[in-house]
Amino acid sequence: MKIFRMFSALVLLLGLIIPLESLAVEPARVGLNDVIDSVEQQFRIGRNGLPPLTTVSADFFQRSTIAAQNRELRADGQMFLKLATGSEPLMFRFDYFRPLTQEIICDGRSLWMYQPDNRRVILSDVRDTFDPDSRFNPERDRATNFLQGLGRISKDFEITFASGVRDVGGNYVLELTPRRVSVSIAKLLLVVHKDAVLRHAYSRQGRNDYALNRPELEFPILSTTVIDPDGNTTTMEFSNIKTNIFLSDFFFKFMPPADVQVVRPPTGR
Repeated sequence: MKIFRMFSALVLLLGLIIPLESLAVEPARVGLNDVIDSVEQQFRIGRNGLPPLTTVSADFFQRSTIAAQNRELRADGQMFLKLATGSEPLMFRFDYFRPLTQEIICDGRSLWMYQPDNRRVILSDVRDTFDPDSRFNPERDRATNFLQGLGRISKDFEITFASGVRDVGGNYVLELTPRRVSVSIAKLLLVVHKDAVLRHAYSRQGRNDYALNRPELEFPILSTTVIDPDGNTTTMEFSNIKTNIFLSDFFFKFMPPADVQVVRPPTGR
């Protein structure tokens, strides 16, 4: 189903773009593992059954390019995430404002894609995809499990520095390739905030003079771009980020209005 494939690409794209002041001194050694660890540690479930980062809310801007048509599509809206724990799956909500109103809501078990203009909602069972104990499976998960798997990207992907290593703002750029062949992802570019990496590197070296208590660093990803096997790309940028705020589980439920048609995709789609 075309709309489901488009959702799979866009939900992968998790990132922030925040103007930040440049900080002066870097530690002497920052390697690839420091950059990877600065991401994974925020999403990795600890002994208490929770990751350090539990919730995220943000405004988003999405840009997609269709290679065969040399066409660009843009959209914006608001996103909410409730990260997976030791006992509960990932939950998320994407509210699109433009160019069309749409709601994509998932409680980790059911996925609702509501299109008010069409008066219909597509309801899918995603319990296998977002099982907290699942592992990356490109064929089964349609790549959506990346959101849940940010604490183990080094296991699910081959990771190298992208060409140039850093962007113009000095942030680190990673290139991720699925360890298993995927119908959805050929490459994934992930930009990691330089200050989050430096904070991690200083901590690893036993130094406390870079202990930055900045909420945006709790979510260290600045932007991501997914490139599919056909050369299409989708980028999502986030702003107005808030982390570790209270989000009720009921916020990730959808009750279809009485006059809305409920459509279920064929099994295995």
